[in-house]
Order: sequence, then C-alpha cells, then structure tokens
Amino acid sequence: MSLLFDGEGFSYCVRDENGKQGKVSKFKVTHSNRWEAEVVKELEVNLKLRRNYRAVSTGFVSTFFNLVPDSYLNISHETLLNLSEAEFENNAILTSPTRFGNTFVYGISQTLLDKLKEFYPSVSIHHSGQVFMDSIKFSKQPELHLNLCQNYLEVVVNQENRILFYNLFEVKSDEDILFYGLFVLEQLGLDANKIELKCYGQLLPGSNVYQLLKKYIRFIAPAIKDEEILENYTLHNLSQCASSQEISEEKR
Repeated sequence: MSLLFDGEGFSYCVRDENGKQGKVSKFKVTHSNRWEAEVVKELEVNLKLRRNYRAVSTGFVSTFFNLVPDSYLNISHETLLNLSEAEFENNAILTSPTRFGNTFVYGISQTLLDKLKEFYPSVSIHHSGQVFMDSIKFSKQPELHLNLCQNYLEVVVNQENRILFYNLFEVKSDEDILFYGLFVLEQLGLDANKIELKCYGQLLPGSNVYQLLKKYIRFIAPAIKDEEILENYTLHNLSQCASSQEISEEKR
C-alpha cells in the first residue's frame, strides 16, 4: 500500500499480487487545526487501512524541510531546520536521501509516525520532494517541472542530470502557481519562451491552471499521457521509489 500525507489529509492506493495499482482513495480533514488527530483517527477506524500489508510506502508533503548537500549531514538536523517553521507540537525529524547527492531533512508528526510504525511492521517513509525528484526523467535541455498536490506546488528545475532548483510552496490560487513558476525562471535567468514545462499532479491539460500556464510559457506538456496516474503522480511513484532506495542501500 502507498500513503501520501498532505495538508488536506491523505490519499492511498493498494497494489494487488500482480503489482497492479488499484483505485486511489482520499481522506480530507474537516478542521486543519485538528489535522493530526483526525488523520490518526482515520488510520485507526478505516478497515481497509488496517489490513496486513506486506509493505507500506508513505510520503509526506512537508513544508518543514531543508534540502542539503550530503556533506552537511554531520550538522545536527535541528540546526539544519532552524530556518523552517515546525508544523506540529512534537515533531519527528527524518531524512530522505535523493540520487543527486543531497538529502531532505524534514519534520513530521511524531504521533502519526508512532501510529504508522505500530500498524505497519514494514513501512518506508519519504519526503514528497525525494519521490518527485527521483522519479523525473530528465532530458539534456533545461526543464521546469511543476507538481501540484492539493494546495502544495513542488518546483524542480534541472539541467541535464543536475538539479538547479527545488522548493515546495503552499498555493491558494491559479495565479499563485503561475507566479512561482515564472519567478523561479526569472531568478535562474531562464527564458519562458524557450524552456520546456512539464506538468504533474493536478496540473492536468483540461484544467484552468494549465491553460493559464500555457499563455505565459510557450512549451508546456503533461509529463505522461495517462491522466489517472499523472493526477496522483507522487502517490503512484512511492512504492517504486521505496524499492529503488532499498536496492541502493543494499549496494552500500
């Protein structure tokens, strides 16, 4: 099973014995200030979530993070997160290494983490940014990648196999998404008329925000053709990301 937690709640899906991914289900909290309690309660009472799964891959769209070069990991994680705002009263500090020589240091709810480990003996935990960055297929030309998950926008800019930029923004409107995309291009000195934009998540071709982006960025396309997978891009890549990380760890 794959679980993706965000500021609205979480989504999940289950793979069958043949590896085929099932329908995506979503749970949305009723009060944002009770996010932690409502999410934990849903995990406790939802019978589909309480099955004995062979493996569970979880991802967190956490804004309490810093992306640091691996050479800085000898610094205390609390120090690395000094400039980020904690999301919960009691935060667990975790790390998610990427394949680019840098690592996400981030915080999530300690209460939720304890529940996940209680319910699932074999659970892997990732920051959404690691899943997104590690799953992108890059070309040789600079590209802008935008991934919209609920009210959170992930922005990646690459040049060949090198990451030039990553950040995660909370957005409230289509104009916010356009602003952050164009602002990043401006800061990196990249031309919106030349760079290719690839869209993921809820930035579907038929959406209003996609059409808005199309007016300002000349070359725009969905990252993949299958819109069902595209809409839940990070969730669908969680299990694959977990498997890749296990293989990398075995080779060390």
